[in-house]
Amino acid sequence: MLISLLAELNGLFPGDTAAHRLLTGGSIALLSALIFTPLVIVGARRLQWIDWPADDRWHSTPVALMGGIALFGALATGIAGAGLLDVYTWPVWTAGGLVFASGLADDLLDIRPEAKLVVQIIATALLLYAGLAFWKGAPFWIHVPLTFLWIVGVTNAVNLIDGMDGLAAGLAAIAAGVLAIIAWLTGIPGVAAVSVVVLGAAVGFLVFNFKPARVFMGDCGSLLLGFAVATLALTVQGAGEPVAATLVPVAVLAVPIFDTSFVTITRILNDRPITEGGNDHTMHRLVMLGLSERQTVLLLWSIAAVFAGGAFTMYWVTTPLSIALMLFAGIGFALLGLYLAGATHYPRIDIPLRVERKTASQKLGAVMQAIAGGPYWKSIVGTIADLLLVGAALVLAFHLRYDGAPPAPYDDLMLLILPAVMTTKVIVFYLLGLYHGIWRHAGTSEFVRLVMGSTLASIVVVLGIIVAGGAGYLSPALVVLDWMVTTAAIAGIRFGFRGLRQYLAAQRSNGKHVLIYGSGSASVLALRHIREDDALNRTAVGFVDPDPHRVGMHVQGISVVGTPNDLKGLSSTHDADELVVPTFATDEETQNDLLRACVQVDLACRFFAFDLHPAAPVQLHVPTGDGMTARERREAASSTSAHDSPDEQPTSSTNASS
Repeated sequence: MLISLLAELNGLFPGDTAAHRLLTGGSIALLSALIFTPLVIVGARRLQWIDWPADDRWHSTPVALMGGIALFGALATGIAGAGLLDVYTWPVWTAGGLVFASGLADDLLDIRPEAKLVVQIIATALLLYAGLAFWKGAPFWIHVPLTFLWIVGVTNAVNLIDGMDGLAAGLAAIAAGVLAIIAWLTGIPGVAAVSVVVLGAAVGFLVFNFKPARVFMGDCGSLLLGFAVATLALTVQGAGEPVAATLVPVAVLAVPIFDTSFVTITRILNDRPITEGGNDHTMHRLVMLGLSERQTVLLLWSIAAVFAGGAFTMYWVTTPLSIALMLFAGIGFALLGLYLAGATHYPRIDIPLRVERKTASQKLGAVMQAIAGGPYWKSIVGTIADLLLVGAALVLAFHLRYDGAPPAPYDDLMLLILPAVMTTKVIVFYLLGLYHGIWRHAGTSEFVRLVMGSTLASIVVVLGIIVAGGAGYLSPALVVLDWMVTTAAIAGIRFGFRGLRQYLAAQRSNGKHVLIYGSGSASVLALRHIREDDALNRTAVGFVDPDPHRVGMHVQGISVVGTPNDLKGLSSTHDADELVVPTFATDEETQNDLLRACVQVDLACRFFAFDLHPAAPVQLHVPTGDGMTARERREAASSTSAHDSPDEQPTSSTNASS
């Protein structure tokens, strides 16, 4: 059947053109993966090649292993069938075969990590022998170590991120797809065709690997895919402008690179072994913080696609803009890493600690305090981040104003004023107190101060340019664009933590499902308390409001699902366990009515209350509160003194608090 399909496919794209090889190779790989993968699943189950659930694994049901065999078969069939063996020399194909063999040996025999590392070093040496290198234009003593770091690092990064159904295969497909487009547009169609073969094999395998997965690729598949995209990225890197070409591979594979770096750092800080499996990767933490597995995979695919799209544009934009875009992306990833590292509630991470020590977040804080100036390290890091963002914003504003390529005079002006603009704006931010706030709890007043700071900084910069005699180069559109990008960037890094925390809390679905009475400010306060206090182990699934006109409206991402008269149907429709009633927004009669309604439908009822009451006295003469403000109390005391006789003296029995 496969031979007949290939024959028909060959007839669709006659000739020996580059497009023919590309389309034929990709289609053959796709069809081969769709045919080979089910066969591997059947064989794996018969031979008991099964990945059983374990503490350091994410899946909860037995899943067939060795899917990498199907991937290898699809890649080999696609490359041979489309006549692509001449794209690379024999050392490259041999290196790929060695990496696959080492992964297969690990899946079958559980070989030691250093054995796989030795094979990857040999494979990298073969690539260097074939003429491939990372940043080939650099001196020998730079590009050789970078090539080893790149191939070994990316190969293992894809292997490590293969911890959730469909994630690694999807990321490899995205990377291969973008590399194919870049290779085609930069004049290396053979590499584009090989990239499409990798894309077709990954997509065909993904049909059986996406949640719920019927097969895992194993080390033989993940190491092979990692090595393939790393090698393709090296080849594509040789085309285009040097700086952009150097950044492209990093951008294309940003997600697996970030995950590997993040896990390595957090495990070192937590004194955990780096080479052991675990549920502390980026995707696992996102699930534990509230996202579903599908949402997590789709989110990481989307991030990878955005970065891959950015890599695609780097060949056709200026070097300053490439660096500016990478700065924005890098700071965004750093913020995500800090947020994930600061989250401490990971009940499924069961890797034993060798020594009981501080959390990764606490250790990171201690390291940063030692490096960056004691307890004010967050302000110092924020200042550095703002400095980079202000510079990147100015570069982006110039390119937006002048259609992606500023004319020579304005390009020179941009580079000339860049240091002064960066310094001036950061000084203004400091003077207005932007580095003195606790931005985790920032609100409207902090946002207003931020906008005012950005506006004032832009005004100061414009006045400085005018005073320096550059008024003729000023463009109102450029000033506005710079202000908008700067404001958005500095607001993003300050409100990003809060926004991410609230979004993830809204996605959480663990614990008891509760309905909240009302949809006003008191009900929103109850919702926030439930979301922010993990110890409550509850998830709000809807509001119940007495006003029928509010049904269907949304508050903080939660719908008003009905009225109290609908409690019976709502409790079953939304699988609700409790009704939460804010006591400070309801009278006693309403509370009793709601309690009776809950009893009738067998729904638990809890009252939510915040109290402000006097503290219990711990010593004599402690004021318990008389309903007067401090100012009223002082005025009353002075009035009493004025009515006293001048020669009257207080006695020892006078009690000041009576």
